[in-house]
Amino acid sequence: MVETQALDIGSKLKAIRGEKRISLRTLAKLSGLSVNTLSLIERNITSPTVNTLYSISRALGVKINYFFDEERLEETLFSKKGQRKQVESKDKEIKFESLGTGLIQQSLEAYTLTAAKGAKSGSKGVSHLGDELVFCLQGKFQFELKKEKYTLEEGDSLLFKGSLSQQWENIGNGDSVLLLVRGTER
Repeated sequence: MVETQALDIGSKLKAIRGEKRISLRTLAKLSGLSVNTLSLIERNITSPTVNTLYSISRALGVKINYFFDEERLEETLFSKKGQRKQVESKDKEIKFESLGTGLIQQSLEAYTLTAAKGAKSGSKGVSHLGDELVFCLQGKFQFELKKEKYTLEEGDSLLFKGSLSQQWENIGNGDSVLLLVRGTER
């Protein structure tokens, strides 16, 4: 059975802020988010969008994997279908499934992202270090990079520099699924 948890990053956000001695006001400046938004997320009153989560992880200098709570450091990881950790937004429109984290000096992150019809990454574009590959497994997504729009249907892929501001939307008739692979820079 698949373990699905509500996206609950409040305690992790508070812990890493304390560890790095970063105030909410400083994190707001670094992430481009408001102090109020960060406070609501930290107190688990609201759930972050995908773009918000990327902005927070980038501002804190951690990989988005940090919020998946994987602690192991291995040379090889194997995961069976139905046994990987999943997190979903409180509105249940977006679900991430980590395809593996915890390698020693891991330099890529891989996920599947399942989005309900009409789900969006957020109103503000996000960027990050490294390169990104998205592969449409099911449905139909629209990506916007540098004000250019790309429509991805099943089997289509898009490779781009993570430094480009990106936004996406599920424009399919039902749930759509992406494979996301991000290279990380050290």
